[in-house]
Amino acid sequence: MNRDERGLTLVEVLATLILLSIVSVIIWSVFFQGYKFSQKAISKNFMLQEANILTTSLTKIHRTLEIYEITSENCGIKVTNLKTTPPQDQVFNHPNICFKLLEINNVSGTGPKITEPHKNGNDISLKVSVSDKKDPNNNLTIDTFLYRVKGADYQ
Repeated sequence: MNRDERGLTLVEVLATLILLSIVSVIIWSVFFQGYKFSQKAISKNFMLQEANILTTSLTKIHRTLEIYEITSENCGIKVTNLKTTPPQDQVFNHPNICFKLLEINNVSGTGPKITEPHKNGNDISLKVSVSDKKDPNNNLTIDTFLYRVKGADYQ
């Protein structure tokens, strides 16, 4: 029998496979964890942009309408112009995002709230929840304040 043979033993091959498997699993999990975090951050950034568009639109409505009603329904926010006959609705919704009014003037609930911004001191504060329809745990809450500059003519 020749004792000078060169090669790998079964134990060495198994040890190498185990080490490669452990390193591969660690790299794989770090990669997918980073990917998941990145997707969540992208979604949150998108929701924040949509919330900014919503608050800008609601501020414009608050500045231009004399009397309106604001309600939350079916993952959207509805503003009804009560000055026109019949009243005209404007609904803010998105196919991937759910908007909900949490508070109007520090009062919880999504019931109807009639606002007359042309009257003195009738600014309103809103708390709006914005969530991803695919992942409701991915959400954020926006506190905003709708105001009119005193003495400005918004007509």
